[in-house]
Amino acid sequence: MSTPPVPAPPAAISGAELVRGRLMQQSLGVLLDRVRGAREVLPHLAALERALGALGSGAIARLPRAALTKICSQLSSLPLPPNDPPLHDLLSRLLDALEGPHRAGNFLSTFGGNSQLQVSEASHSDFAAVSRAYGTTWTDGAPPRQREPEALTQPVKPPDTAPASAP
Repeated sequence: MSTPPVPAPPAAISGAELVRGRLMQQSLGVLLDRVRGAREVLPHLAALERALGALGSGAIARLPRAALTKICSQLSSLPLPPNDPPLHDLLSRLLDALEGPHRAGNFLSTFGGNSQLQVSEASHSDFAAVSRAYGTTWTDGAPPRQREPEALTQPVKPPDTAPASAP
């Protein structure tokens, strides 16, 4: 029989990360204790509670996307107390981790190519000249009157109504 591989020891965990994780663990534990049977019904949250105690807040970064999704779903099903900073910190970190690596795909432009948006300031006189050229300057406080397209100002010609010739 082969023995299962021994998991690699976690990288050095900073003291602050461990303390933060244990505060999150304590708050999550209190929340799970409020609802009878919550650890059995919400196993992902129970596993997160144990991981926060062992690995600190760095446990969140080790979670796969599917687990993050399930944990966020399970946590949102519980009544979160408004005055529990470690629990809200946990939720915030979970949501950040869930959105983290996929954030760049949500933008229309990542500004990674050679064509980049360039913004520069213009003087007031340049702005006024462009506004006049495009007819968008408001000189009397009222919006400019829209020009009617030429097709609407030209008289309409009646269609040619010549009688059809008989065969």
